[in-house]
Amino acid sequence: MEVVLDRGQDAVGVRLVQDAFNTRSVALYGSLGFDVREPLLLMRGTPRSSPRSDFSVRPMTQDDVSACMALCMNVHGTERSSELRNAIQLFTPFVVERESRVTGYLSAATFWIMNHGVAETEQDMEALILGAASMSSEPVSFLLPSRQASFFRWCLAEGLRVIKPMTLMTMGKYQEPSGSYFPSVLY
Repeated sequence: MEVVLDRGQDAVGVRLVQDAFNTRSVALYGSLGFDVREPLLLMRGTPRSSPRSDFSVRPMTQDDVSACMALCMNVHGTERSSELRNAIQLFTPFVVERESRVTGYLSAATFWIMNHGVAETEQDMEALILGAASMSSEPVSFLLPSRQASFFRWCLAEGLRVIKPMTLMTMGKYQEPSGSYFPSVLY
């Protein structure tokens, strides 16, 4: 881990996601200077409800990247345009629109390791999950920040299951997210 940190010494910040039940790894990362930022739950399943008619969910295109970049900047204080361009090439990322405006996105609906998402509101995120699930052949999966309590309860009511607890940890610069979001492991 020290070798990895040496390679990233010029980075403004470093983050990782670890299995919360692994007490040895959380102790290791803490001793190296990482701070616990967010308890996460790996969620997986196919929602029971149909997509909402007052939102439009569709696959992301290159033309959506600038709007998604602005959303991510508002929520995280950073943009992730290169990750989104890669996601368009490798996966089927989705956007949600409300009143003909992009209000949320997710990067890899069925592959939680790569799936990160942001939305203006929890309702936008719920509509996004419902829409993406309806267009995916596999169950959706993502890392839910468990402090988003009402979103967590919505996921449970929709039939999504908790697979395992995880923890988001960071070293260096970290901006507390605002809005509805979920992180990924590799992005």
